[in-house]
Amino acid sequence: MTPIKAVLFDWGETLVRIPGMIHSPERHLGCLKRLFEECGGENGGPDLRALGVSWPSLRTAYIKACRKHMAHSATTRREHRFEDRFATTLRLLQIEQLPEMAVLSRWVDQFGELIAQDAQMVDGADEVTEELARHVRLAIVSNYPHAPVVYGTLERLGLRRHFCAVVVSSELGWLKPHPELYRTALTRIGAPAEETVFVGDDLDNDIRAPKALGLPSLLSSPRGRYHVVRSAAVDGMVQLAVRRSPGA
Repeated sequence: MTPIKAVLFDWGETLVRIPGMIHSPERHLGCLKRLFEECGGENGGPDLRALGVSWPSLRTAYIKACRKHMAHSATTRREHRFEDRFATTLRLLQIEQLPEMAVLSRWVDQFGELIAQDAQMVDGADEVTEELARHVRLAIVSNYPHAPVVYGTLERLGLRRHFCAVVVSSELGWLKPHPELYRTALTRIGAPAEETVFVGDDLDNDIRAPKALGLPSLLSSPRGRYHVVRSAAVDGMVQLAVRRSPGA
């Protein structure tokens, strides 16, 4: 049996339930609505109402912008950013003078904070990552257009301390299943592929692609709870049994 030295985890829907346009679009759009209604430009922050558009118009344009960028990313495997979504949204709204990039970045940062605040931890993720971190090195490999949301949720939910490295698509410019993300994570934690397990909820990104690089992979159900059944370290080999029970 090959000893396991590291575990790579997907982030969204594997460890953290995030308000996203794929898994929970209404929660994601709810964060955008809060940005529109509650942030009035104080201290240099965003004031979307100053654009002179209604919330229904902004919502419709943002959905179109998301679909456009997500489709392009799926085709090219190049990651886009939240700044790109906002700029495209404003163009669809026919805003003649687009804000400077610094202003877009402030909108994005505030939007990211609202999303991170609404994130929820998958049941049992804290128990499993804490137990695993006692024996092996852990890392995150995630697709997401705004890396601060990934870091912010891990910090807020108390998970960040367990991970030696966090690799996010928006920082590298590539999307899973591009091999650069997995290779970057392996380099940062100093573990070979054959001694590293990948855990995630997506068949292509978290199972097929890691296996093609020689990583054993485990598919995580998007519902249920993690449980540590047994763990032990014997002669440098970690034996860990984890199950994820069905959700209600």
